[in-house]
Amino acid sequence: MIVHKQLLFISFLFFPIFLFSGGKITIVNDNIGHSFSKQVLVFEDEQRTVEIDSILKMPDSIFSVMTSENPRVQFANSRFWIKFSITNSSDFIDFFIETARPITDKVIFYRINKANEVVEIIRNGDDYNYYEKAIRHRKNLFSTQIKKGETQHFYVAVISGGEGVLLPLKVHEKMAFFEQDYKDQFKNGFYYGVICLVIVIYFFFYLLLKDRSFLYYILYVFFQGLLQFSLDGYSHHHFFPSSAYIINRFPPFTGAVAILFMLIYVSNFLNLRKNGPKLNGLFKLAGLLIGIALVFIFIPGKLHAISYPMINAFSLVSIMLSVGTIFYLRIKGQAIDIYFTVAFVVLIVGAIVFILGNFGIIQNASISLNALKVCSVIEVVVLSISMSFKYRELQKDKEAAQAIALENLKEKNAIMDQANIRLEEQVIERTSEIESQRSELAYKNKEILSSIEYAKRIQEAILPPTGQIKQLLTDVFVLYAPKDVVSGDFYFVDERSDGSVMFAAVDCTGHGVPGAFMSIVGANYLNQAVSENNLTTPAAVLSFLNTGVTKTIKNNNDGDTIRDGMDMSLCIVNKDRSELQYAGAKNPLYLITPKPVRTELSELVIMENEQFALIQIKGDKHPIGNYADNELESFTNHVIKIEKGDVIYIFTDGYADQFGGDRLKKFNYRRFKSLLLANAALPMLEQQKLLADNFKTWMGSQEQIDDVLVMGVKI
Repeated sequence: MIVHKQLLFISFLFFPIFLFSGGKITIVNDNIGHSFSKQVLVFEDEQRTVEIDSILKMPDSIFSVMTSENPRVQFANSRFWIKFSITNSSDFIDFFIETARPITDKVIFYRINKANEVVEIIRNGDDYNYYEKAIRHRKNLFSTQIKKGETQHFYVAVISGGEGVLLPLKVHEKMAFFEQDYKDQFKNGFYYGVICLVIVIYFFFYLLLKDRSFLYYILYVFFQGLLQFSLDGYSHHHFFPSSAYIINRFPPFTGAVAILFMLIYVSNFLNLRKNGPKLNGLFKLAGLLIGIALVFIFIPGKLHAISYPMINAFSLVSIMLSVGTIFYLRIKGQAIDIYFTVAFVVLIVGAIVFILGNFGIIQNASISLNALKVCSVIEVVVLSISMSFKYRELQKDKEAAQAIALENLKEKNAIMDQANIRLEEQVIERTSEIESQRSELAYKNKEILSSIEYAKRIQEAILPPTGQIKQLLTDVFVLYAPKDVVSGDFYFVDERSDGSVMFAAVDCTGHGVPGAFMSIVGANYLNQAVSENNLTTPAAVLSFLNTGVTKTIKNNNDGDTIRDGMDMSLCIVNKDRSELQYAGAKNPLYLITPKPVRTELSELVIMENEQFALIQIKGDKHPIGNYADNELESFTNHVIKIEKGDVIYIFTDGYADQFGGDRLKKFNYRRFKSLLLANAALPMLEQQKLLADNFKTWMGSQEQIDDVLVMGVKI
């Protein structure tokens, strides 16, 4: 920074002497369109600290002179200042000034008057929106009018983010430029047409043959075409006109990806896993290095800047590795298609010229920039010929394989014919055996079904008749839906000697025949509890039932404890005393009461709406028929005052546990309680129908998983 200040001080003292004393360009009719790079002055600002105001005061001695009309490309992160003046001695007035590569980040054009003042600023380059450019063209162009005999003075600032910087300077007559541009567009169109044609044709080859080498080849050609598309400046116009971040990284990205697919393609084509495992390892290492450089592209700062030379260097190494591998395998006697070899020799020539130009070893930028495009299109054409030969070989292999398969099929068919004859003989023998067994099974199945149907009639006989239930409880419904012919769930209703009514909903272990046996045991003990023992509370009935069931199924022949039993809710309603007694073995009781809720029940409310509140009274956690430490556990007796309009619900777990709905989940108790609460005002028979319809809708096409029992009693 101190050096710059000293230079500015010196330039200020000698300003009249140094003002545009160098960098003079005189254009005549014959040199329009040629490069004037050797006639301009260049200053490299490595720190990017010098602005136009300071540059205007710098003497020519600070600037350097270009040594070539086609200056070399060089990787740089600097700001380059180009200083020149143009004197028009031609017969034309309208001109384009062209400088820098199409992929340069920023190219800012300053036109200076005789008083050394900036009179016009035009911005160009990838960092700016394509549609905001003064001249919407892929190249960096600046339009100016210079009358014959007139001299104009200019500065151009060229800013790079690490990619190759090229500093040519050409002055074009406008009409001549457009005529030449049409020719260039035709050449580029031919190149990209070849690329697209190859991609389309070999994509169909890939679909036909499913050979991955065709896919890798297509991807390699595709990204190579994208690289050239970016280097020619088309990506800024057609792909990313307003995204500086992407367009600045797109050329190195496409180049690196193209090399990656080239390595994969060559490795696959040469079958290096089999023919050269060690060489295959080198290919993987080269791919890893390219991958690291790819990551660096997207990291701002120094890593982004060094990614450009890294990608060029690793690409050169990868191409040389590919060519070296081809010749190494040929020397070892491997049969490698001559067109494949020629294609990569052509590619390495173009790539070496291009990359050496990027590193500044080849000075002529025009040659280095065009070498890759020319050689790549030749390589693609020659590789396409090679791939067509591979297609023909694959077709021959396929036809040979089909011929072998056909012969094998004929042999297999002959064997199958013989096997079928033997099989038919065996089938005839076995058919008679199967028919006999089927008849026997059908007979046994009929006997079993008849037995189960008879068991169903026995089980229905132990259930209280519908007329008896309505006579004792009046306003009541029972939703009873066994999973199988017989059920493990059953309900019980009976009148006690004091005029109260006892009713229960019982869920025995299991369902089907095992559950039905348990239900008979449970119903028998309930009848004994009412008719013989005259027990007065639900808790006493449950304890009696617990003792009886436990004794009945206490031990099997081996002395192992049987863990069968039942869950149940048991209620005794005394309408004269407006009293409900309840005891439960695992299963709860729901009481829905009209609002306002009575004070003694308010703490038991778990859900409510505008009309009703749902009270839950939980049963004890142990079932009937199970015990701990060989001691039977007692049950809790609950006494609740009831009023007219209260609805009592007892049930088993089959309804809430049923899977169904859109997500095939359990119905669950939350939905069950909401359903009961929402419909508590309906008549009991309507509630029964609604519960049944809702269960079928929820279950849908799913299988019923358990017996279902729900009882509702309205006071």
